Formats: sequence, structure tokens, C-alpha cells
Amino acid sequence: MKGLKKIALVAAVAAAPFAANAEMQALNDASMGAVTGQAGVTIDLSANVTIGEIAYEDQGFLAFSDVSLSGQGGTDLDDIRLTIDVAGDTTNQDLGTAALGATYLAGAGFDVSGANETAQAVTDGDLVIGLRSQSGLPVDFNLSVGEIFLSKSGSTVGALQSRANGGTGGTTLVSALSIDGFLGPIDIVINEESNSLNVNAYFSAEGSLTMPFMGTSLDFELHNRRGATVSGTLAGTDYSFAHAQVDVSVVDSHNAGTVTAPNNISALRVNVQDFSGDLDLTNINTGGTESIGNVYMTDLAVRADMVIYGH
Repeated sequence: MKGLKKIALVAAVAAAPFAANAEMQALNDASMGAVTGQAGVTIDLSANVTIGEIAYEDQGFLAFSDVSLSGQGGTDLDDIRLTIDVAGDTTNQDLGTAALGATYLAGAGFDVSGANETAQAVTDGDLVIGLRSQSGLPVDFNLSVGEIFLSKSGSTVGALQSRANGGTGGTTLVSALSIDGFLGPIDIVINEESNSLNVNAYFSAEGSLTMPFMGTSLDFELHNRRGATVSGTLAGTDYSFAHAQVDVSVVDSHNAGTVTAPNNISALRVNVQDFSGDLDLTNINTGGTESIGNVYMTDLAVRADMVIYGH
């Protein structure tokens, strides 16, 4: 803390020539504490991201082409407000997001009774990142991928293309993937003691994709309009958020829990504590021009615990 005070004092002295008309006053310890003890950082964000190619190399390649993340209709991904805080030794001290997850939704008029969310404890020293909108309405987004395809070893990174697009790449797994959706509240807690990251997110999504290697195309929508855990409305519009809560950490063969890593290996653990909502698969087309029907899943709930490591 003394170091921070010295840095602040040096900065104040350096700025003096630019404030010649201002009265210079010494800062006492209480004033310095007020300067260095503010409650976190707020970031208002607008972005538009495009990536020509993403390539994962093992022996051959798994490639993603023409990836973009924006607002719906090609607009900027905007209206985003991030709050970043380090929790103190008092419950919810220095948390710019006054209420996490389901509590926030209930305060916004959503019925969260029966929700599967597991409350994420926030303790002294934890980093808390909250995503909210600036306007109070959910944030609209679009994620698009031109193709996901396979390519042989020896292919040129940066110039990978499937044969369908005139390149040397092989099987196209997915093409014309487009997802429109809305982001509700999202909270990320990085635990100071356990080296773990917890993501708690509310969102909706709808779109379409084609799987050429299976001769299949379909439309899809993930929401929460039916069943036992129907979400309410926000500003008079039904956004019907699905829910996901995931804990990411490192495990080894000595960790207790549902899953462990093999001996002498540290692995990435992904614990899906909840993934829930309603899923609609519509306009399913297989091997022809006519739809073979629709599939509707209500109160879909997934819990999974996995470790990921190289072999």
C-alpha cells in the first residue's frame, strides 16, 4: 500500500505543469486511501471481430474459416458494460455487480423459482467480472462461421480452404453456421485459493447450420419458454434465457472429486454444473429438399464433469 501511495504522489507531481492554474494541496493519508481504494473498474465496450482462419494442428488440421462476432445484422457488438472487482473480507465488499446470477434476474422481474443455478461463493481476494448491458436490455450478438473442415498435414496455414471452396481441404463438417442471440447477465469469478474459474451465464440463441458430410441441414433455437423453469420478461419482451454454469480448474491424480487426471499428469477439468433450457431443432432436412420434421426438447438439463489432457 505504501508503494501505491508513492506512485500516486509521483504521478501528481508529474502532472503539476499541466495544472498551473489549480491550487496544489498536500494529500494526507486519509485522502490517499480514498484515491487508491476505489471499488473496481468499469469498462464500456463496443467491438466487431472477424477472423479469416483458425487452424488446430495435430498431424493434419481442423480449420475454421470466415469467423465473425458482431451484433445482429452486422452491427457492432455493443451496449456492453464490464465491471471488474476484487472482493474484500466482507460479504460482497467491492463487488460492482451488486447481485450475481439468479438474484439479478429476480430483481429484473424474472421468475427464477426452481432454477438449477448453484450459488457461487465469493471470498476475500477473488476476482469478479460482471457483464451487463449499459441500457438494461440484453445484449444482441451474432456468431458466424463459414466452414469447419479437415485438411491434410503439410497444408499451408493461412491458406486453408475446403475442396468445396476450391482448396485442398477435405471433409466439410459444418458450413454456413450462423447464430443470433441475446446475452443476459454473465458473471465470472476467479477464486483466489483454488485456481479455478466459474462462469455463470444467461443467454438465448437461434440460428441454422449445414452438415455436408451427413447431408443434413437444420434450424435451431435455445431458449426457456416452456416447462418448469420458464423465464419471465424484461422491458415487456420475452428473452427467455437458457442457463449455463461451468467451473474450470486444474486437476491431477491427487485431486479428490468426481474426476481425476491420470498419474503424474495435470489436466484441465471442466465441470458443467448446469446447462438448462428448451431446445428446438426445426426444418430438419436430410438428403433432399423437403423437411423431415421438427424436434422439441423441454426442460433439457445437462450436468457433466470431464478432464482434458494430451495423449
